Formats: sequence, C-alpha cells, structure tokens
Amino acid sequence: MKLSEGEDELRLGEEESHHLVKVLRIQSGSMVEILDGRGSLAEGEVTKVDRKATRVRISKRKFVPPLNPFIRIGVAMTKANRWEEIIRPLTEMGVGGIIPLFTERTEVRISTDKVMGKLAKWEKLAVEACKQSGNPWLPEIEAPIKFGELSPKKEQACFIASLRSRSQKFLPALETPSSEFLLFIGPEGGWTQREEEIASDKGAVPFSLGPNVLRSETAALCALAVARVGFLD
Repeated sequence: MKLSEGEDELRLGEEESHHLVKVLRIQSGSMVEILDGRGSLAEGEVTKVDRKATRVRISKRKFVPPLNPFIRIGVAMTKANRWEEIIRPLTEMGVGGIIPLFTERTEVRISTDKVMGKLAKWEKLAVEACKQSGNPWLPEIEAPIKFGELSPKKEQACFIASLRSRSQKFLPALETPSSEFLLFIGPEGGWTQREEEIASDKGAVPFSLGPNVLRSETAALCALAVARVGFLD
C-alpha cells in the first residue's frame, strides 16, 4: 500500500482488510503498523472494521532508509517449491533484489506465457515476508534470465560463489568500495567452467562458502547473511 504524505486516514484494500478482520481478528480501536515496501512506515488506529474496506487513522509516520550496501542476489533456479521457499527468508534478511537464473545445469524451465504469473506469486510471497518481519523494503524480483545474458551494472561490485578452488577467500575478506553489489549463487552441481569464465569476464570475484557442498537455497541464505555481517554499515 502506498503511504502518501498528508493522508490522515487510509482505506485498506479488500485483501488487506480481509486479512486483518478474518485472520488477525482486528477490532475497532486496535493499533496497526502499515508499510508500503518503499521504506515508509505508519502507525495508526483502526477506525472502521470492514472485511472489504477497513479504515485506519494515521498517528505516526517514519521513513527507514534502505540497507547499505544494497545487495542483489542471482540464484540458479531449483524446483518450484524449493525455489519459492528461499524468497521469504531472503526478504526477511533485507535483500534488495532477487534474480532467478537459468544456468547450464539448471533443470527447471519456465515458459514465456507463465512468467508473469510466476512473478506475481513470488512478489506475493515477498510481501507476506515483509509484513511478517517488519522489513519496510520490498525486494525487486526480476524475470528469470540466462546467466550468460545478465549484465551487472558498472557501479556494482560483483561476487560469485565458487566450488572450484578451496583456496578462495570468504566474503568479508574481499574489499568492496561499492554501495551496491551482486552475488551469484549457482546450482547444486556447481557452475560449469564456461560459466565461471563468463563471470570472470563480467568482473565477478570468486568467493568460498566453506568446504561443504551446499544446496542452492542454503548457499543463497548463507551468502547474504555473511555479506550483511561483513559489509553492512
């Protein structure tokens, strides 16, 4: 929900109203917190309970700046259920963007006519995770793309989780002067040599997540957590 300046009362949409009334059992006079996914938070009192159009009188507002650095994470796609399971925790942890990747060892494929439906479902999962965790920033979930077609922005620092060399450094040991960077997480079988060469050509620096072979979703969460500890202001 967009939180516009100057509005003293908000009319919630049908989906949000139904959730408050039927699921959370909110009553008139209850205090609720509202976020818009773009850093704005508001606190207010429920003045009208209606499962289609609940109203909230705003009493407090604040803006929470995005986490610095801004982290996007490109993850090799896995089977549907496992892929969708990583959206919630990545969102709860404050990822800035999620890029589903098709790699040479990716088995799952999505037809063009189903992409928009998938994106809508993934965004809904991220919205739910924002509400559950209180994260005021909704990550941007991009359309799936082939790894070789992804072009990092010039201002981004770029890192790739690699299994090829156990001597690779851990993320906190890598310097990044950038305020925005991109992490690449490959499939469980690892990147092919060709893909790692492509990543190197894109300026990606290899890093290690330790000696054990991790599932893609585990590696994604681990990498984001380590990056947050190592680089967060």
